[in-house]
Amino acid sequence: MKTQTLFIFFLGISFTLYSQQKRIEINGVILNPFSKGLKNSHIINLSSKEGAISDTNGAFTIKAKKGDWLQITNIQYRNKKIRITQNIDKDRFVRVYLIPITNLLKEVQIKKRMTGFLGFDRIEKPKDTLPKIDKEYYNFSKMDFTAYDTAIKQAKKIKEKGEATYLTDPTMKNVATTISSVAIPDKSSIKKRAMRKELNFKESFPDKLKKLFGEHFFFVRLKIPKDKYYHFLAYCNPLGIEELYKNNKHLDILKILLKESKSYIHLLENNK
Repeated sequence: MKTQTLFIFFLGISFTLYSQQKRIEINGVILNPFSKGLKNSHIINLSSKEGAISDTNGAFTIKAKKGDWLQITNIQYRNKKIRITQNIDKDRFVRVYLIPITNLLKEVQIKKRMTGFLGFDRIEKPKDTLPKIDKEYYNFSKMDFTAYDTAIKQAKKIKEKGEATYLTDPTMKNVATTISSVAIPDKSSIKKRAMRKELNFKESFPDKLKKLFGEHFFFVRLKIPKDKYYHFLAYCNPLGIEELYKNNKHLDILKILLKESKSYIHLLENNK
């Protein structure tokens, strides 16, 4: 009897460990910052070395488990790595936003006036058009450097006087930094920071909304299937629920979810 009990006990442990290690199919979607699906995105499970490619809507399916790392790549977009968390493993759905790569070319100025005829425009300048320099050009023996030396001495005095004032006067250490020493971010870095912030909000929005109204509201009252939760939010997203959340208009979001859930459930039933 004891042997049979121990066998069942170890069999249960083995089954539990196997279920934890077993990879399941996880659905996902790859989107750009404007929530448009990105086709031909390559998704690789770095743990199992299995891969998938997104369709025209950015959707894909890949086998993974909790703790696995997925690498997503797409031409003209920054590579991204995500880890399969408990929520993703539970919902079996992941939504990923990719940031586009902006390649800015430096401005090129063409000083030569073009005629539009290749035969004329490709004519090279004569080699003798450069100015000739004789041997006296580099002879500095007759040059007067008095003004130059005086200017250097005056600059050194001003610098030494300023350093002495800074070291002896404690109030100088609190003087505001000059504009030239302050690093002012350019427009591209500000734009990238804002885009990254917006993408982080989009990725965390489903969890924030679930925390706000509770799982009971979505899965029991609205009768939304758990594996369709992210799809339902994407269905309601054109109505501006993300902007309403940013403006703390939670009641308006609630009205939209209650109304749209009926048509969404009806749509699911028709597609069965």
